[in-house]
Amino acid sequence: MTIQLEKNAFFKKYKIDQTAFQQASINWDALSSIYEDHLRNIPILEEISRTVADILREHPDVHTVRSRIKSPEHLLEKIIRKTIRKQETENGYQITLNNYKQEVPDLIGIRVLHLYKDQAFQIDHLIREMWELEETPTKYERKGDLRDKKLENDAESFGYKEHPAGYRSWHYLIKTQVKETENIAEIQVRTIFEEGWSEIDHQLRYPYELDNELLNNQLLVLNRIAGSADELVSSIRETKINLKALQEDKKEQDKLIEEFKQEIRGLSKNKEIQEGTIKSLEKKVAQLEEAQKKSYMKLSTGSAGLYLSSKDYEWLPNTDLYSLKDSMGSVTPKISYSNGIINTQVDKKSE
Repeated sequence: MTIQLEKNAFFKKYKIDQTAFQQASINWDALSSIYEDHLRNIPILEEISRTVADILREHPDVHTVRSRIKSPEHLLEKIIRKTIRKQETENGYQITLNNYKQEVPDLIGIRVLHLYKDQAFQIDHLIREMWELEETPTKYERKGDLRDKKLENDAESFGYKEHPAGYRSWHYLIKTQVKETENIAEIQVRTIFEEGWSEIDHQLRYPYELDNELLNNQLLVLNRIAGSADELVSSIRETKINLKALQEDKKEQDKLIEEFKQEIRGLSKNKEIQEGTIKSLEKKVAQLEEAQKKSYMKLSTGSAGLYLSSKDYEWLPNTDLYSLKDSMGSVTPKISYSNGIINTQVDKKSE
């Protein structure tokens, strides 16, 4: 009787369809056994989580590492929903005490956040070197994304999935072992901007608002902003690196110009060289210095305007307007920034 009461309270709390639960032939007593087994294992899972997270934190490209152990109640909710969903295509599918750790591999969940998109490659190398993979990692993409050439040259290293909400993340299932017991942990690698969007998306939509079209469209715009921010950050970083290189080049050019000036001063003492020749050389040095100064100032201030190499948006030259390119097919988000105000609009495409 106690189990029945707990079952009813659980269904109410997590909005479980009792009819679908019964049709899937899910055994509540079996779920209770899984609940208790997972509860006993939590201290071991926490130890594994700390160990994996500490290793990841040591990498210089990692900004933040977050970890969690799936709560027993959320584990049961996921088992119920997954069983109901899978039975639509796999008759007789069940999750039991013997297989729940394999069927729900994210009992240990670890998120690795980084600042710049290209840092994911170095983090990928670390994960592959430190742990055995349970399966081929998955790279979630947004519709229209162009794959990095590094990944195109090694296509077997990832499985690719287009996410309907525009979610971008690299997912790994790794094998870990503590006290002779093998466990699986999920590692998700993404940028800070993608993490911010996914947290908001998860809180506002999951699991009960997935079909809310208005909410989905607004979160799609937010996803575009997050993706554009990633591209802009990469562009700013590249600009900084290029400017540093230009500064080094300028120092070298200044040194060469000074040496040229000294040679001209030495030539001016030679009476056999005409005065007009010396003045012509001095004029050319002055023109070279002026051209160098203008070029450097133009690049360092960005006065020429920018076109950022992004498939997501353009920064139109000499304006404060950002124009987003559509890659989703059915919805076109548009974002403009002017006078400190961000305007967003979602237009339906004509059929």
